[in-house]
Amino acid sequence: MAYDYKNSPSNPDAVPLYNDNIFKFWNWLDNTWNCNDWQTWHKNMNRKYGIEFANDKFLTYWNDLATGSFAIDCRSFDTSFRDYMKSVGLFNSLYSGVGIISQPIGIGSDIITNAGEAISGAAKGTRKTINTLSFLLPLLLIIAVIFAIVYFSKKYKIAK
Repeated sequence: MAYDYKNSPSNPDAVPLYNDNIFKFWNWLDNTWNCNDWQTWHKNMNRKYGIEFANDKFLTYWNDLATGSFAIDCRSFDTSFRDYMKSVGLFNSLYSGVGIISQPIGIGSDIITNAGEAISGAAKGTRKTINTLSFLLPLLLIIAVIFAIVYFSKKYKIAK
């Protein structure tokens, strides 16, 4: 996704684009950072300012994310993100506050990943299916409402 430079993950001085929407299925409407963007931003801050600064600044913004935001995906299902956060010493800090609820999910995700590629592939496929459905269901509802309005307005005009 293309961002303005002030919000670009490649800019170590960027301001992250939050997703503070607690209704996860509306994420497709937001122009917010995904797990990879947060990781890229941290890497760029680390290169420019060092690990301590990068970790502190990352956590300052990360901890402001809404509890139900996409961050739960990063902490729970994105193995690459979780592995990177472990490598820079931030993994346990991802679960502060209410986020601690998602830690067992992440541990379960690690167990599934380590159990084999077949199981992990199935879990990723399920996640993709759920994400697709979370996009399609509101869209289908809108289409159904429009169809109903058109149908009943035509029916009403014929009855006059």
